[in-house]
Formats: sequence, C-alpha cells, structure tokens
Amino acid sequence: MFRPICPTCTIQLSSIKEYVKHSRTHIHHRNARFPCCFPRCIRTFYTYKGLTSHISRDHSDIHCQSQVDYRNIGVYVYCMFDFCRSKCSDVKDLISHLKTHIASGLKVDCPFDQCTGNFGKKSSFSSHISRCHMNYSVYDIMAKCVSDGTTSAQRNEHDSSDDGLVPFADTDIDYADSESHSIDATEYTQYIALFLMKLQGKYLIPETTIQVIVNELNFLQQCSLDHMKKCIRATLTRIGTDIGVSDEVSNNLFDDIVKGVSDLSCSLMPSEATQVQSPECGVLRSKYMRQKYYQKEFSYVDPVEIVLGEEEGFKYKCHYVPILKTLKMLYDDKSVQQHIVPIGGDRRGFVDVQDGKVFKDNIFFTENPTALQIIIFQDAFEVVNPLASARTKHKVLGMYLTLGNIDPRCRSQIDPMQLVLLCKEKYINKFGDDKVFARLIADLKVLEKNGVTLANGNVVKGAIAAIVGDNLGSHFIGGFCESFNTEYYCRYCNKTKTQIREGFANKEQWQYRTPDSYTRALNMLEQENVQSYEGIKRDSVFNTLSYFHVANPSLPPCLGHDIFEGVVDYDMALYINYFIGKKWFTYQLLNEKLKRFKFVGSDTANIPAAAISKKKDKLGGQAVQNWCYLRFFPLFVFGLIDDTEDLVWQLVLKLKEIVELVVSPNIDASQVAYLRVLIEEYIDDRRELFPSKPLRPKHHYLSHYHWHILMFGPLIRLWGLRFESKHSYFKRCARYAQNFINITSTFAERHQLLQAYCFHGQLYPDDVMPQIFRRLYNILTLT
Repeated sequence: MFRPICPTCTIQLSSIKEYVKHSRTHIHHRNARFPCCFPRCIRTFYTYKGLTSHISRDHSDIHCQSQVDYRNIGVYVYCMFDFCRSKCSDVKDLISHLKTHIASGLKVDCPFDQCTGNFGKKSSFSSHISRCHMNYSVYDIMAKCVSDGTTSAQRNEHDSSDDGLVPFADTDIDYADSESHSIDATEYTQYIALFLMKLQGKYLIPETTIQVIVNELNFLQQCSLDHMKKCIRATLTRIGTDIGVSDEVSNNLFDDIVKGVSDLSCSLMPSEATQVQSPECGVLRSKYMRQKYYQKEFSYVDPVEIVLGEEEGFKYKCHYVPILKTLKMLYDDKSVQQHIVPIGGDRRGFVDVQDGKVFKDNIFFTENPTALQIIIFQDAFEVVNPLASARTKHKVLGMYLTLGNIDPRCRSQIDPMQLVLLCKEKYINKFGDDKVFARLIADLKVLEKNGVTLANGNVVKGAIAAIVGDNLGSHFIGGFCESFNTEYYCRYCNKTKTQIREGFANKEQWQYRTPDSYTRALNMLEQENVQSYEGIKRDSVFNTLSYFHVANPSLPPCLGHDIFEGVVDYDMALYINYFIGKKWFTYQLLNEKLKRFKFVGSDTANIPAAAISKKKDKLGGQAVQNWCYLRFFPLFVFGLIDDTEDLVWQLVLKLKEIVELVVSPNIDASQVAYLRVLIEEYIDDRRELFPSKPLRPKHHYLSHYHWHILMFGPLIRLWGLRFESKHSYFKRCARYAQNFINITSTFAERHQLLQAYCFHGQLYPDDVMPQIFRRLYNILTLT
C-alpha cells in the first residue's frame, strides 16, 4: 500500500486522499511547499490550490483513491462488450470509450461493481459517474473489465498490503504510525488563531470586525450542534426505536458528540458546560485572550509602550519592539540558520558587507566571528496624504532591522525585516533622540556584552554593523547639521562648500572624518559655545555603544537617493534639454519612443511614467524608474544622435557606466579604482560643460562612492529603497484603520501579528536546487 509522507511535518498518511486533505492544514505556514506525492513526479507548488489542481488535472484517474497499489499502476481495463473488448489505459479512458458506444446508439451498463445503472444518453452517464462514483479506483470496476481478472477478494488483499513506495524518503523522517492524521482540539484552536491573525495582521481587518467574526463563528457552531441533535433523534425515530430508548440513546450519543465538538468549538466562546470542564475554554473569545494566546503559542513579540513625557494629562508615547527578543526569535528560526553566510571564505573582490574595511577593522566582529551583524534602517514617512493639511501631524519615524549574516538574496525580502521602533517625528524634536532611543541603546549594550541565549542554550552576541537611511535621517542620527546649505554639509569629510566648488584640484587640503576628529569637533563646540562646529552640532547617542561610532564611518549612503533621485534625476533632464536645443529630436518624439518601447521582464514594473517636457528641470520619476530610464535612454535616441563624439553625449554614456559599476553586486579593487577616475572625470566635465548649472550636494556625495565601496562593500547591499518598501504596510494600515489616536500602537501591534503569522512556518524559503536534486535522486532510486 502506498503511504505518502508530508514533507512539512513528516507525518505518514494512509492514502493520497488523506495526503491532499492533510496538506490543507499547512496553508498558513509561510514559505510552505506542496510537492506532488506521486512517485516519479517532481512537481512542487507554492499553494495548496496548485497541488489540488495538478492532481486533478494530471493524476485524475487515481487521485481520489483511498488505497493505491503502485505495483499495478500499469494495469489495463477492457470494454465490457464481448464484440469490442477494446483495451483502455485507465478508468477514465474506459468511461470515455463507453461514451462512444452510447453515441452509436447502444445502451451501456455502469462499469462499476454492484451498480445496476443503464444509460442511453451521454449526459446522463456523465452525471451518474460524477455524482455516484467520483471517488473511484481501478478496483471498483466490475471483474470482467479488469485486465488481470482479479476478484474482489483479491483486490481487498491488494488493499490490505503494507508494502509500497514512498514519494520522498529522507533518513531523518519520523514516520507516524497512524492510518490518517486527525485534527485535535489544540490544532483546531491554532488554525482558528492563525486565521484571525491573518485577517488582522495581513489583511488589516479592524479588531472590532474580528470580534464580530468570532461571535458569529461561535453562533454558527452552536446552531450546528442543535441541528445535529435533531438529526440523531429523527434517525432513531425513523428506524423504529422505542421513544424512551430513543431519548436515552440520543441523549447519550449526543452528549458524546457534543463533548468532542465542544472541545473544538470552545476555543471561540465557551458554553457553561465546557467552561467548567476545561480551563482552556474561550482562549480566543476576546482581544485580551487572543493576545495572551498569541504570546503563548506563536513567535509574538509584544511591543513596549514608552512614555516620553506628559502635558496636561496627555501622554506622549512611542512604541519599541524589544530587540533582544526579536533577535532570539529570528535566530531560532531554522530557515534563518540555513541562510547564514559564514564570514570569510574563498571569494574575490567585494561581495557583501563583510568585505568592507569597516567590518574587517571592527574588533568585535574579529573576536566574535559568529556574532549577529545588525543592519538598522531609519526613515521618517508620511502616513496620510503628503499634500493635505495634516501632512506633518502624523509623520512617523520608523526603524527596522535585518541581519548582515543572512544571504543578501534573502535580505531583500520585505516581510522578514523586523520592526524596532515607531515614533512620531514631532515627539523626537520635542524630547530629543536620547530619550527616544534610550531603551534601544540599553538593549544593544546588553547584546554587545552578554548576548542573547538561544533555544538550544547557546549564547550569541551582536553589534550594529551599519545604520542605513537617507541623507537627512543619517545626519540626524549622526548629530550632523541637517541643512545642506551650511559650510560643512558632508558627513564623510571636512571639506567646505567653497572647497567643493573648486573641484578635485585641492583634494589634498581635506581628509575624511574619524572618531578622533569627531571628538575634537565636539570639544570645540563646547568651548566656543556655538551651534555647530565643522558640521557637527551634537554627539550621537549611538556613540555610547562600545563597538560603533558614526564617524568610523558607520552611516553608509543610499545610492537610490544620491544617484537615481539626485544626480540622474537632474542631470538627465539637463542633457535632454541640450539635445533638443541642438534639434536632434523633440520632446514629443522622445516620449513617443518611450511609449512604444517594449519593456520585458522586471522592467515592465519600472517603466518611466512621467513625460519629459521643457517645464521640468528633472525626470520626476521614482528612483528605480530613473534607473530604468538611464539604462534604456541610449537605445531610445541612438539613431537620432548626429554627433556621437559630442561631449554631452559622452557624458551620458559615462554616467551610465558609473551607475553600472556602483550598483554591481560584485566588484573588485581594480574596478573600484576605475570608478574613482570615472567619477572625477564626470564631475569635472559636468562643471565645465554646464557652468550656469551649479553642482548639487549629491554630486559631492557621488565623489565619495569609490571610498564607500572600500568601506562597506557593494552599496547595492545597503541601499534603503528595499527598507522603504516596508513603509507601504503602515500606510495601508493607517488607511484601513481610519483612526489616528495613538497610531504607533496600532502600527506596532498589527505588524507584530503579521510577524507571528510569518514565523509560523519558514521565514525564508528553502533553496530550490537542493529540493530538485533530492526529488530527482529519490525518483532514480525508485526506478
């Protein structure tokens, strides 16, 4: 007998039908896979619906069998008519063949054993098969139609056989000794909890609506029990049972059924009887009880409310998700451990954050090679219409984290990014960053010194590897001046605005900032009693950490803001105006070419939407759209360029080459040196060709990009646009909630429910290739 095994929970099921039924219980597992259980079939699906559709479509002849003997999968069946006796490959083929006889005018008996149906119309025959014999198998066919002539007794012997093939055998699978897997009360309650978490955390259904759903589900269950009791009494009366006996039997039987059903239904709203029998009744009946259940049964980290101050009875609050609990939960996940990338290894050039000088020179990571490499992102975002009257009233600062230890292909996923802190921006300006970040800094110090204890008893330490953000946010975190019109507006060097205008001619007159120069500037700031000194206006609260300093450097740039929303955005519009001034093409022709160009693959989601016009001094698209525009611009206009040696055209090609090197996920030292030369030439040429258009501060930030790659590795690994995608969740949450009272509490609670739902299963998916190789190996061993 063939007994498939569930790859998720390693339970062995009694049949294919039980396997399909059991797979339904894993739809709430994040990154769950649903492989086909048939031998020699390597199909794997991302959804339960995909599995059922595949089995119904590709294995329809045997997909509903309760027992399948795969030694006789190749058995043939024959037509019941003696004058025909055509051989059919399976039952489905036999039914199709019999329909041809009906079409020729014959009446056909139902081919299934112990069925007396006789049909002269194909529609009636098809309806009868689908209605009465949907769960058919080859052994349900009458004996004279089976090729080997086995009898019913022999078929039963086949059905009771215990040997058979398994679809995917692993040495570490624990086989469950049961014919089928039934759901108990604990699992039932968990499924309901996952359903409610999915509604509230993922689909952002309000809490009041969740409570209505809970109440209605409980009411429907009670109605079902009452109807069941009536059916039992009616059945006993119909078969002639004495009224007294009928009442006694129905009451006893109903009590047993109610006890079993109540064990399931009591998770929502307990009845008086079940509440006395079990203290676990009603664990999901209210918001408070659901919250307790989530914390007990799932990886739920409860946000902590921090009171910043109080005025006239109003409390100013922010919400912090304890980072120690988050890291413990994150590192205990098996899928996270599978995607940990060891430090070092045999790789050339710059591939990830660990290849940068900042990481290599950090004493903490040198002494603790297995330590957690925390990458924090911070950014302020609007949760309402940025053009409306309340555009700054509800602006929120969000901080998220991910681990640099994880494979960079997984770090780009949005849901696994963990929430750290949410606070209204005006509260930070009112009470200061030291008060807002006090709890976070205290936990980071504990992490550096003592670490966190994992579920297996091991202790792992951690420290901040980098704090990512846009220029304004990074200047705020670092204590630098947040205005870019000041004399010292660069957080990386002490070059003045006047020196920057002179270009690279006097680059020997300046140097990069260091922790020592940062400390000297703070001392001068205190001695001279000025608002800022060399671009520094206060000490960063993050400098109190033992292994982190903002001038180390530890505030990498975001190439999305600097290049695509800065240099490319403004310079490309300038170059297009130049080409149109030379009458090589017009705005209308350029926009038409863009409209007719066929983008394919992932580029279809990043098509530049804004049309270029003379009134605009920038492209106006989003960062990725501007990137896409620069990549394809030479293809749009190459046939229209009269002079390919034109200096501005060469400037466009040089900018495109710079971008290709900067966004490269793997770059070596020689390419970094070449990038430095390209950037210096580009900025000098840009200054000389368009002297009336002054360079922007982001052009100066671009001049440091070769140095940034040496410090942080490939900058595409640290750009902030992937983190900014996380903002969309909170914006949707605000739109659906329509309630801005203590909105950071709503955001934090909903997000943590989503994380608890995501952690039920695998946070990161398994690698595809090892799964395929394993399945192919098992198929070859079965052949």
